[in-house]
Amino acid sequence: MTIKIGEKIKKRRLELGLTQKSVAGEFMTRNMLSIIESGRSMPSVETAQYLAEVLDLPLAYLFSEDDTLFFFEKKQKIPQIRSLFADGEYASCIELIESLSGSDDELDYVHALASLRLGKEMLFSGALSSAVRHLTRAKELAAVTCYDTAQIEATAPLYLSVANNIHTPLLELESDKYERIQSEICDFEFFKYVTMDFEYDFKNEYYGKHLYAKQLLKKYSYYEAITALKELEELKNKSYNACVLFGVYSDLEIAYRQTGDFENAYRYASKKLSLISAFKE
Repeated sequence: MTIKIGEKIKKRRLELGLTQKSVAGEFMTRNMLSIIESGRSMPSVETAQYLAEVLDLPLAYLFSEDDTLFFFEKKQKIPQIRSLFADGEYASCIELIESLSGSDDELDYVHALASLRLGKEMLFSGALSSAVRHLTRAKELAAVTCYDTAQIEATAPLYLSVANNIHTPLLELESDKYERIQSEICDFEFFKYVTMDFEYDFKNEYYGKHLYAKQLLKKYSYYEAITALKELEELKNKSYNACVLFGVYSDLEIAYRQTGDFENAYRYASKKLSLISAFKE
């Protein structure tokens, strides 16, 4: 512990560009400070309090097990940061994050999200300049954190296009690119497939063909449905999706049963059960 305290004091003094003499002042001798920094002596509480004040350090940090000031600060402040973010107090959340002596991937991610949401609030309240500042900061932070920032990267351009050019925002926004990113992030096609939107123009042929086959089943066109579903089964190695494959097997079982082909109906019922067993693994 003595060595760690000394190392912390020396490291902070060097960071601030201070000499031992200037830190020691009239409170202690330069030689005494040197002994403390080298770990040969443990400072008294009074001395530690003096050094913490001179070096602008929390006293508790000197006696903590944290090697760096940033991790000590983060451990102290992260519960409040999370609470402010959860309560939608984004400005206060950002202010607290920026008050720390450093940052990391987690804080950059929270900072980016808070900046995005604050930027949106500023935009909708009419504070366009503030909105641009926060939204631009969100994009900058999203570029440096290892966390998944797809939501920020996809949404910020929309808000920025309006904030930068409220008269004709579409001049600022690449609409096709924006829609493509949104679709990828939200997996919008899968949503349309699950909700069986027969009118949707699917880019994923697996989803589109399966819904087409379902329409044939609804029209009692069982033989045509079997042909379409068998084609889908052949595609499984190319566009494999266990959820869709389960639906294909289920529909083939129904179609074969309706045509009186109970051997194939049983075969696909067995395939469906095997897939269910695999889901449990």
